[in-house]
Amino acid sequence: MSALFFPAAVWLDAIPLTDQGRSPVSVTREEKFSENELANASKRRYFRGVKHTWSWTWTFLPDEDEQTIDGYAARSTIKELIGNRGSDHVLKFYDTSWSYEEYSVFLDSYQETLIRRDSASNIFFWEVSIGFVEI
Repeated sequence: MSALFFPAAVWLDAIPLTDQGRSPVSVTREEKFSENELANASKRRYFRGVKHTWSWTWTFLPDEDEQTIDGYAARSTIKELIGNRGSDHVLKFYDTSWSYEEYSVFLDSYQETLIRRDSASNIFFWEVSIGFVEI
C-alpha cells in the first residue's frame, strides 16, 4: 500500500531538512507474514511486522544551507549526513502541532542531478531524490 503525505518538517539525525522544492513524501507499508500449513490442510498465518519505505525529491535544491528559503539543510549537508548507502539514521516526520513520528532507517537510494549553475551568484541548484527503508 502506497500513499503520499506532506509533513510540516522532516528531520534526519536531529538536523532539519529544507522544505524548499520538496515533493510530498511517498510512503509504502509492507506487512510481513509467515504462513504454515497444518496437518488438517488448513493454513495458519503469523504476523511478523510492518516495514515502511519513504522517498521524496527536491527540485531546485541549493548547494548550501544559507541559500535555502528556511535556512535548513541543503544538498551539501544532506549528502554529508547520509554518508554511505546502507548506514543507519533516525528519521522524524513532524506535523503542524510539532508532534512527531520517529523511525530507525537506512538509506536505500540517493540520486542527484545538477540542473542549474548560476554563475553570477555562484549558486548551484540540484534535483535530489532520496529513499529510506525502516530497519
